[in-house]
Amino acid sequence: MAADVIRVEREERFEVPREALWSLVTDTDRLNREVGLPPVRFSFLPNEWGGSTMQAETRIAGLTLRYREEPYRWVRPGEFSVRRVFRSGPVAELVLGMRFEPDGPGATRAVAYTDATPMNFVAGPLTRTVAGSAVNGLLGACRSFEAFLRGSAPTAYPRHSARPPADAERLGRAMAALTGRGVDAGLAAHLTELITEAPVEDVVNIRPFALADRWGRARQEVLQACLLGVRARLLELRWRVLCPACRGAGDPFPRLSDMASQEAHCPSCDIRFGPEFDRSVEVCFSVAPEVRPVQTGEATYCIGGPGAAPHVVAQWPLAGEEERVDSLALPPGRYTLRSPQGGSVEIELRDDAPAGDVTVTLRQHERRGRIDLCPGPRLPTRARWRLRSALPGPAAVLRLETPGWMADVATAAQVTSLQAFRDAFGSEVLSPGVDLAVRQIAILFSDLRGSTLLYRTRGDAPSYAAVRDHFQFLRGTLGAHGGGVVKTIGDAVMAAFPDADEALAAALEVQRLAAADSHPFVIKLGLHAGPALAVNANGVLDYFGQTVNLASRFQAQSVGGDVVVAESLAEDPRVTARIAPLRQERFSLSLPGTDEPALLIRLWPQKRDAGGG
Repeated sequence: MAADVIRVEREERFEVPREALWSLVTDTDRLNREVGLPPVRFSFLPNEWGGSTMQAETRIAGLTLRYREEPYRWVRPGEFSVRRVFRSGPVAELVLGMRFEPDGPGATRAVAYTDATPMNFVAGPLTRTVAGSAVNGLLGACRSFEAFLRGSAPTAYPRHSARPPADAERLGRAMAALTGRGVDAGLAAHLTELITEAPVEDVVNIRPFALADRWGRARQEVLQACLLGVRARLLELRWRVLCPACRGAGDPFPRLSDMASQEAHCPSCDIRFGPEFDRSVEVCFSVAPEVRPVQTGEATYCIGGPGAAPHVVAQWPLAGEEERVDSLALPPGRYTLRSPQGGSVEIELRDDAPAGDVTVTLRQHERRGRIDLCPGPRLPTRARWRLRSALPGPAAVLRLETPGWMADVATAAQVTSLQAFRDAFGSEVLSPGVDLAVRQIAILFSDLRGSTLLYRTRGDAPSYAAVRDHFQFLRGTLGAHGGGVVKTIGDAVMAAFPDADEALAAALEVQRLAAADSHPFVIKLGLHAGPALAVNANGVLDYFGQTVNLASRFQAQSVGGDVVVAESLAEDPRVTARIAPLRQERFSLSLPGTDEPALLIRLWPQKRDAGGG
């Protein structure tokens, strides 16, 4: 006869907003370390229908505990729980979770609970102690988080912040070098506090965009400060490949050339994918070991909590024929329902959608899983969701995701397009023979009109000096808009931007400044945006493909003082707004190998006349 389930449940009120408390508690890797749990070794066994089963092993009080950890269940920011099934130790099964409810303005009532099943009757008292200790640990961590959020504690993680300590002398030298390179004192102070006080996990995978959002600074400013920090020997540059399904990261690479494989594997989702330069290759930073001697391979305490997937609104593990029911109230907008076992479905939540229950079922379909959705892809923002899996085998997983999962990721395409990166890290290239897809990149080509005459009339040395000054002018102007020069080809320049609207803004500014400053040359510019391949070409990080070819052809149509782009670029509403007041000339260009001409726009940086076309 099986032992009875032991339920322990306690609640407390905290004088902090629910969302703020949720964000700290659900960062479960740090939470588990803070409450004193030991590190865990995880392994994954692929499942027949997709995804994997997570196996874990840890040691507590001299005992080795082995268990199966099911995927976390959560609905942000209301509740999360996790179920662990043990193969050894006094506890046979443990469900641990928390609920959060608003309790007046700026306050939260938190409930921590465990459902623990002893391995046998003899283990009952010890199991009750384990369950009570787990609940007390969660609420104790919430008290620490409350103190931090209310400003009465310097850190949310007092047990392991500032350990190991930073080398004050080396930190001082590095910060002096950083400010000497133009980083302002306020941002330098933020970086100093991060390096000296933050927990280890915050300084081995530093995400510059996340820091910028937290500090209220411009993202490009913080990113450039981090790049300068590498030159000042404060930080080290790291490259990581992110899983497009769960956002999990593999081990970081110290150099881009170390990314030798063109196929990555996520053991948790059990999927293989080709890394994409503008989506799944991330640039992050780590504190330099001589400044703070942390180990980049720090122990792992948890990998599946809600904090690791901030883009996931809700996640449900679904065992065969089990139905889960949750009431959701979400902002209108586009979302994705995704399952390692059933693919994905795009949905839209609307305030004006008909009211009623939403039913989601994972079914078998031609030896694969499939997500069936009722009533359809347009759903009400407030509804009761019924979720069920009809797939055999271990529990399936269903996630409801927002589209902004890349919001705080500095991608390789963004960073390598920066002029500051090109200038300081020109040796960072892919390995020979490795090319990575880029879904969207803007390529700008420039050339000079009249350079041959200049060389003939002024001579080689003065003309070369003028061309060199022109290149510097382009680097500065393009760099101010987040772009960078990829290479020069004679008098011509090829530049790259992660954003087409910023590329167009840079091109128009080049022409305005050249006209206003009596530039010695007439500049011809052509711009195009689309997919490309990032490649190693003669030791330079370069781009290849149809987008590059078309940008070059568009530049050849420039007459000087203008910018030639494809009409399709104006499908971006930001581009539409930017070009609306400008002088425009529309024309077509026949392209080799196609019957359809390219529809182009010649843009002049001057505004239209009152009656102009």
